[in-house]
Amino acid sequence: MSNDGVLRNLRRQHELRVLAILVERGPCSRRELENATGLSRTTMSAIVADLVRRRAVADDAQRPATGRGRPTTLVRLNPHAAAAVGVELGRGHVSVAVADIARTVLAHVTEPIGMESGLSARMDAALSLLERVAAGRRLALEGLAAAGLGLWGHHPDPRAGGGDPAGDLVVTDLAERLGVTLDAPVTWDNNIRLAAVAERYTVESPACADLVYIALSHGVGSGVVINGTLVRGASGTAGEIGHVSVEPSGPPCWCGGRGCLEQYLSIDAVLGRVRAVAPDVADVAGLVAALDRGDRSVRDVVDWSAELLGRALGTVAILLDPHRVVIGGELADLGDHLLGPVRASLARQKLSIRDRRLELGTARISQGAAAVGAALVALDRHSPIHGIAGAPAELPGTSGQRFM
Repeated sequence: MSNDGVLRNLRRQHELRVLAILVERGPCSRRELENATGLSRTTMSAIVADLVRRRAVADDAQRPATGRGRPTTLVRLNPHAAAAVGVELGRGHVSVAVADIARTVLAHVTEPIGMESGLSARMDAALSLLERVAAGRRLALEGLAAAGLGLWGHHPDPRAGGGDPAGDLVVTDLAERLGVTLDAPVTWDNNIRLAAVAERYTVESPACADLVYIALSHGVGSGVVINGTLVRGASGTAGEIGHVSVEPSGPPCWCGGRGCLEQYLSIDAVLGRVRAVAPDVADVAGLVAALDRGDRSVRDVVDWSAELLGRALGTVAILLDPHRVVIGGELADLGDHLLGPVRASLARQKLSIRDRRLELGTARISQGAAAVGAALVALDRHSPIHGIAGAPAELPGTSGQRFM
C-alpha cells in the first residue's frame, strides 16, 4: 500500500472511532472527542470539519453554559447519514439496503428485474435504485465506511475466507465499480449466506447464534451461522443443501450427483409436478390458493416435497444441531402448508439424541435480505466498532424485525 493509502486508511479509522464515540455517548464537544480519542486539537478539528462536509455529523447542537461561560458547541450524528450500503443482484430482482454506524437499517428497497438481464445491467439498476432511495429519504452517502455486494452462485470474496485468491474477474469488476461509485471498500459473498446474516439479526436481542437459512427459489441454497459466525468452508461453498441427495436413484444433477434436493424443491420443479395434477396453477400465488381451498392432489405434491426437505433437514439437524432453521425464497409463501409436513417428517426421524429444540419458521425478510446482510457484513469487516451501546433498531416498514 502506498503512503497515501496508509494515511487514508489511518484517517478512516480515526473517523470511525469518532463516530463510535458519538454512537455510544451521544453529542460531544470537540474537547471531549479529543480526550476520548487521544487525537490532537488540530487533527480533531480537521476530522470533524470533513465529517460535517460529508454530512456524517452536524455541529449545530449546543450545551447550555454554566455560570457566565458560553454555550458549548456539540458534534452529533446526522440521523440520515449512512455508514454502509448493501447491494443484492438477485435472479429476478435487485435490492439495496442502507445502514448507519449503529447498524440501524435506514432503508431497504427491492425492485424486480428481468431474468435475462446481465450482471452489469443489474448493477446499473441497483445503483439507480440506490440513488433514488437516497434522494427520496434524504440519506447522506458521502461518508460510507463500507459497501457489500451479494450475488447468486459461487462468488465468495477470497479476503473473507473462501474462493480463489485470483478472484472471479466479473465479480471483481462489479465490486470495483461499486467501490469507485460509493468511494468505499467493498466485500462480497453469495446471496443466501448474506440472507442468513440478515436473518440472524432480525430477531429480538440477543441475536440467534446458531441457525440455518434455506432459500427455496429458482434454485435451493442455504447459509449456515454457527456460534454467531457465518460459515463459508474451505472453498467458500459451505451449506449447499440443494445438492444433498434425497433420492439416490433420482435423475442426474448438473453438479454431478443424483437425486439432489434442488431437483425437487426449486420453484420450477414443484410447479412442474403441481401442473401435472392441476394445470391451472401458474405460479406460487396460484399454488397457495389451491392449497387454501383444499385441493387434495396439490396437497399430495406439496406433502411429498416437504418429506424430501425434511429428510435433508434431518441430516442438517444431526450434524449441526442448529437452534433455528429458516425457510426463505418464494416457496416460503406456502407457510404452514409446507412447514407442517416438514415438521412431521422431522418428527418421524426421531432425531432427539438429547432434548433437541429445533425451531422451524419462515424468513422475516421476504425478499432482498442479502442486501441487508451485505451491509452488515461490510460494516463488520471494515469498521472497528463492535458491540456498541444502544438499542437494536427496527427494519423500516416492518414490525418486530430488529438489528443489533
